[in-house]
Amino acid sequence: MLTGSADWIAKWAQVAPARVAVREAQTGRAVHYGELSARAWRWAHALRARGVRPGDRVALLARNGVATFEVLTACLRLGAVFTPLNWRLAPRELADICGHCSARVLIYDAASVDAAASVLAEEPDLAGIAVGPRARGQDADAGALLECASDAGVGVSVDSEAAAMLLYTSGTTGRPKGVVLPHRQLFWNAVNTVWATDLGPSDRALACLPLFHTGGLNCLATPTLYRGGTVLLMEAFDAGLALQVAEAQRATMLVGVPTMYQMLLDAGLDHADLSALTTLLCGGAPCPEPLFDAYLDRGFNFRQGFGMTEVGPNCFSLPAWMTRRKRGSVGQPVLHGDARVVDEQGASLGVGEVGELCLAGPHVCAGYWNDPEATQAVLRDGWFHTGDLARFDEDGFFYVAGRRKDMFISGGENVYPAEVENVLLGVAGVVEVAVVGMPDARWGEVGLAAIVARGPVDVVELERHCAAHLARFKVPKRFELVEDLPRNASGKVLKAAVRARFVG
Repeated sequence: MLTGSADWIAKWAQVAPARVAVREAQTGRAVHYGELSARAWRWAHALRARGVRPGDRVALLARNGVATFEVLTACLRLGAVFTPLNWRLAPRELADICGHCSARVLIYDAASVDAAASVLAEEPDLAGIAVGPRARGQDADAGALLECASDAGVGVSVDSEAAAMLLYTSGTTGRPKGVVLPHRQLFWNAVNTVWATDLGPSDRALACLPLFHTGGLNCLATPTLYRGGTVLLMEAFDAGLALQVAEAQRATMLVGVPTMYQMLLDAGLDHADLSALTTLLCGGAPCPEPLFDAYLDRGFNFRQGFGMTEVGPNCFSLPAWMTRRKRGSVGQPVLHGDARVVDEQGASLGVGEVGELCLAGPHVCAGYWNDPEATQAVLRDGWFHTGDLARFDEDGFFYVAGRRKDMFISGGENVYPAEVENVLLGVAGVVEVAVVGMPDARWGEVGLAAIVARGPVDVVELERHCAAHLARFKVPKRFELVEDLPRNASGKVLKAAVRARFVG
């Protein structure tokens, strides 16, 4: 049984070298499978010449572009660990991640020069490679490296359980956790996606989400390349441009978060010819019912999904003909996967009972990087414990009932209150903080911080301090100064009471 990722790009370069693998929406550049494979080999040789060996982490700080797939493929071939970084994070956060995983190389694009300079200054053992014209004087230029590198393939044997990708996701303690995705996971995620969406070589998937997230990279992009299709790649999401590209390129598939789908409606969805668009996947946050109905009423195969970095973005499948009958459901477990709902003691629950959602299968991660305690907490007895609450009906369709943790999702980005609270506690005069999510028409949810202070505290200073230490989407949009925080008998802050007081 094949359990490794194998070299999909090399296979398609042999079978259909002239077929377009990636088309950049902004530039119009089309990269064929033959070219993508050759450039990936150049990257592999260049990285090896820079000292990258199997198991080494290669960090990438870049906007969406073909280079992401070139570097990813090169890492898979070398046995190195592809580590894309969230360019929305503050330089301090990026440096912490590079230090945590002991990255050997940081590849950065022209838009990330300043952030990369800060990271490289913090991590002196980290080598820099610039993609684009603005390389720092002491860093290598990718163009020059690739020009001198060979595009000849070299046989490399990689174990299916070896780490292929390291994706960082913020933890509830405030410290980002590196999710280890082995080669095996990438392969089975692709297979499950093909089964769930009928993805084929003629498909053209519009990729609008950032490729440093599992949703942008592994929901449709890598499965599309596995199947020999075309990725229509946008540098960043722009609703008007997305509609133009989808119409002009006859996009067949799209994945997005609810905010994006609302923006597409507002940008003139009804005036675009999207007759080729057969599958629309919605994830990252619960989809409001009016938005869900708006797409179904227009005849789109619009499906709410569920996934996590740790288990892949496609864990369930909801057939198109069941979307109205099973509205609110994320579907049934994918073909090569299993799901169950358990109580607090780990015992399986029955139909309609709400408990913790647990997932199992070859699409589950290998754990967290250098964090055995966190790994043991979620991987138990062959099951991944998601921390989310769910139920299933008599037909085996699952419904996510809510998040057990305090995490909220803003514009498709996970925000963990503990991280924000730790930053706010660094402001002079702040003695206690409780951060909760509140509804927002544009982003789904945004942060509200209830603060107990000793002496006067300037809200502008709170915002400035957060902006200096956190990504923009994590900065609370509302600050409330309070005399005390509601607590239970044991002294634990009652965040539900905080939310009820200020949100309703």
